[in-house]
Amino acid sequence: MDIYIGIDVACAKDKYLPLAMSYWQDGRLVPLPLGTASVRPPRGLGNAATLDDAVNERFADDVASYIETVCGLFNANPVRIAIDSPLRPRDNYLPRRLAEQALNGAGISCYTTPSAANFSEIKTKGLAHLKDGKPKQNLPHSMQIFMLLGFALYQRLSQIAPCIEVYPHATVKQLGVADIHKTKGDQATVQLAAIAKHTGWPQTEYDWHTVNSICLGPIHDKVDAYSAAWVASLPEEKLSYFGDPEKQDVIWIPAIEPIEFAPVRTIRKPVRSKIKSCVGTGNNQKLCPACGKHLFKRWPFGWDAHAAYRCDALRASAPEDRKAEFKSRFM
Repeated sequence: MDIYIGIDVACAKDKYLPLAMSYWQDGRLVPLPLGTASVRPPRGLGNAATLDDAVNERFADDVASYIETVCGLFNANPVRIAIDSPLRPRDNYLPRRLAEQALNGAGISCYTTPSAANFSEIKTKGLAHLKDGKPKQNLPHSMQIFMLLGFALYQRLSQIAPCIEVYPHATVKQLGVADIHKTKGDQATVQLAAIAKHTGWPQTEYDWHTVNSICLGPIHDKVDAYSAAWVASLPEEKLSYFGDPEKQDVIWIPAIEPIEFAPVRTIRKPVRSKIKSCVGTGNNQKLCPACGKHLFKRWPFGWDAHAAYRCDALRASAPEDRKAEFKSRFM
């Protein structure tokens, strides 16, 4: 069985690494139930420990061992690994990576990747901060230190399967479901429902009941890991990108029909989609016509996920029946 791996790089202390492993079956991208498996991924050691290259190399070895163990248990062949982190430092001659410039041109925010020289300064500054007894939670450059772990993962995991860089936030921007932060309310579920339209999973009521088994961690981490695995599973003709693949400065996303912007392949401003009714102008916000509680930010986008699993004003119980009832009464 061919398996595709997605990693949401995290080094928070004692947090299990969010890692999803998925396979295509009958046109559906199904994740292995890693969240309930007896073997578990390594836990993060915290930003302070991540300043040490040797610590990151040992962690990457542990991740490689975990992947190899799981593949052995499921008789799986790892084909590609998608990592939600830069794979290498920024080139010294660039003010910002080409991929990051392209993201910026598309209106998608991201952290700037430091150069190798910058990282040397970051590590020196961080170690001095710790030596002076200052709080670990105030460690300078805390939102870039995780990239050091990403570099180590890329170096080690490339020995298992080809690795690519992904950015789940860019994927959900392309899907048109990034207006609300993934940690707010049920937004992670909304994002997963949008992904499911392309992967075929989760689809059934049983699928949705097993979402928590994607991997360990909060729901938004599970969705990011599954999103990364989705990109890893796609052939080249179904992929789009930010940056320049020939210069190995690239972030991959699915080549899907977006809600608001056309796929971005060059460093340029985003192109407006012809799907006018779904553009988030603020004029098409609408309360659910059934329950009157849920506010659709861009009506009617998202009605199906809301109807299938959350609207409490419907009589049907099965997700597909609930959607049919909602559509017949209110669409």
